Amino acid sequence: MNFYRLHLLALSLFLFTACSTKKIDKDHNTTIQSIQSTIGIQPSHNATTNTNNTNLNNTNITHNNIQEEYSQLSGDFAGNWKLSNFIDRMHTEHNFDYKYLYTLFSNAKDSNQFVEPCKVRDSDGNCIVETQPKGKWDRYRDMFVYERNIQRGITFWEEHEETLNRAYQEYGVLPEHIIGIIGIETAYGVNFGKKRVIDVLTTKGMLGDRREDFYTKQLEKFLIMTRDANLDASTLMGSNAGAMGYGQFIASSYLAFAIDFNGDGITDLWNAEDAIGSVANYFAKNGWNRNLSEVVTRAKYKGNRFKKLKTGFKTKYSQSKLRKKHGITARKKLKYRGPVSLIKLPKHAYDELWFGTHNFRVITTYNHSTFYGMAVYVLGQAVKARRYGS
Repeated sequence: MNFYRLHLLALSLFLFTACSTKKIDKDHNTTIQSIQSTIGIQPSHNATTNTNNTNLNNTNITHNNIQEEYSQLSGDFAGNWKLSNFIDRMHTEHNFDYKYLYTLFSNAKDSNQFVEPCKVRDSDGNCIVETQPKGKWDRYRDMFVYERNIQRGITFWEEHEETLNRAYQEYGVLPEHIIGIIGIETAYGVNFGKKRVIDVLTTKGMLGDRREDFYTKQLEKFLIMTRDANLDASTLMGSNAGAMGYGQFIASSYLAFAIDFNGDGITDLWNAEDAIGSVANYFAKNGWNRNLSEVVTRAKYKGNRFKKLKTGFKTKYSQSKLRKKHGITARKKLKYRGPVSLIKLPKHAYDELWFGTHNFRVITTYNHSTFYGMAVYVLGQAVKARRYGS
């Protein structure tokens, strides 16, 4: 009996001591916090109350729920780790909303598809059936320089003559060169492209295209472009390479060269006035010489096939050296005295040889191709000659 009472007494003393200790600890913490507050010291994170810990845990749970809700891609790009990493980067570096990005890319489509084989298509996308043998240049030229496209160019020039003249006054680019660019790129708005830009750029950037780094960068620029211009990234249509508008600017070119030429507060490359001004601005920023009206001139040489020298838009030759050493001269007097590019146009029966001036090389910055630069020139001259009857 005495043992039982002694055990009970010891247990009571233990419980009393525990309660007292808890009270002392509580009072001790209160006293320390009061002193810290008095002398201007903030409590450490280790002194956070249980209530704050609970709020922090709730915050983490909410953040995790957001990540879980928007961390899964659906559709054609479901499970694509490259795209998931890209989304994280766009959120971190450019402050894009996760919900917006996951929704946009979950609705993007793989743009790879079978295209009916065709050796030559015109700028409308129609297959050209050759009825007689042609050289490489003839086939390329015929994709863009044909009667219907010339007529479209005449109409476009008449409708936008004032804007073309204003672009010339401000940037020094003659109307026929802008006419040539827009006619080749979109047949004056007939063919803006038949694929959604978001589909093309996502497919090429995320599914192993040989130029995936380039297209990933364009996808980044495209998202920035559409946000800045308040455009709907899910609906814009473009080419098989993601180029847009009358002048077929890629996204990086839009950010670097596109301008609001009609002054309505929106830079819209699907608007003809903005497109005209943007093409002129592109040329000006790439070194266009407004005091040089000559772009190319036909040259003459001995023989039907030219094999003496390297040709192409990148070449630069002294006109004097070409004349004295190789017997190559311009067919009509060339006022331009600088180095010329030697341009060869292979036709069925013979090669045409041309001299290209500095401004020809500027045109080829739009598309790095000798044939492209010549097609721009030829189409522009054809429209101008037909319009003015010369």
